[in-house]
Amino acid sequence: MIFNLKQLLKPALLLALLNTSGVIAGELMVHDAWVRAMPPNARAVPVYLSVHNGSEKDIALTAIETPMGRIELHQSIQQGEMMKMQRVERIEVAAHTMVKLAPMGYHGMLLDMQAPPAAGEKVALTLHFDNGETARIDAPVIAGQGEMMASGHEHHH
Repeated sequence: MIFNLKQLLKPALLLALLNTSGVIAGELMVHDAWVRAMPPNARAVPVYLSVHNGSEKDIALTAIETPMGRIELHQSIQQGEMMKMQRVERIEVAAHTMVKLAPMGYHGMLLDMQAPPAAGEKVALTLHFDNGETARIDAPVIAGQGEMMASGHEHHH
């Protein structure tokens, strides 16, 4: 009997995506969410994810909430030879595009927490958009090369 490896892996990939995806009205998808594991004394923890806007209208991510603390939206920008984090009020997601909150770009910053989440835990996130929609997703806390691990879940539309 011959098996097609792609056919065998599709159900596993779909299950993995379902575990890290939230869908709103079939038009907006949040996926590849993860939180970087930080030392126990860390006062700020980066939050990363992707937002895919399949609708005909531009939208903006205006807030991310978690019971663990407060999350600010930030953007890393190059100023001379230094990278600087700048707080932003919203992150635009044009119609039929995807925006990735990732290291060295847009990201969330978890602040005012009792203690940073540990590797292996999950952080409950609620995303708020300017059109009134919300999405809830659980983001795994990943140590080390988190961006490489998270990118393994990336998929294209």
